[in-house]
Amino acid sequence: MSEKDTAKQRLVDVTTELICQGKKPHEITVADITEKAGVGNGMVNYHFQSKDNLIRTAVKRVMECAKTHLSEKLLKYKDAPAADQLSIILRETTKHFAKNPEICKIAILDNIENEQESLHILSDVKEYKQCINDIFGENLCKVWIANSIIAGFLNYSFLKAELLKKETNFDFYDELQRNEMIDKVIKNFFLNSEKK
Repeated sequence: MSEKDTAKQRLVDVTTELICQGKKPHEITVADITEKAGVGNGMVNYHFQSKDNLIRTAVKRVMECAKTHLSEKLLKYKDAPAADQLSIILRETTKHFAKNPEICKIAILDNIENEQESLHILSDVKEYKQCINDIFGENLCKVWIANSIIAGFLNYSFLKAELLKKETNFDFYDELQRNEMIDKVIKNFFLNSEKK
């Protein structure tokens, strides 16, 4: 690995570490990152063009790690019915959102703003796709609708949590309420619309 690649990797590593320590992205300065990485301030712009791009790169890494952890956790549920697996996936995902709001907000908004090929943050998770396919089979219309419902539920309930709580008393940050809502979403929109 060249010295430039090593410096780039250190910048990503340090930024990821700062975010994972709970530092909000807007609180992290270029000086915080470069000092800890042992490189000059200009290296951020050289490798990433801006601090925001560096933070996005670090957030993508954190989210990939979370998806890997989710996949590992789901191994023990691989023989459970698809609806049960979907419930676990949504519970774990929303728990991650609640524990890491700054990181997840960046990841979700980046997904929406950059018109990535995935409809939402779980769209590329193998186990999630398998659950949706097991529930709806080859019905692409129902799969698309299911993905839209999940995207709406995840994105809206998280990004608009404060407004939602004010208007409906649903508290996204209350795990019990979140899990009850997930069960209702699955029961009302998935189990009643299965491929049969």
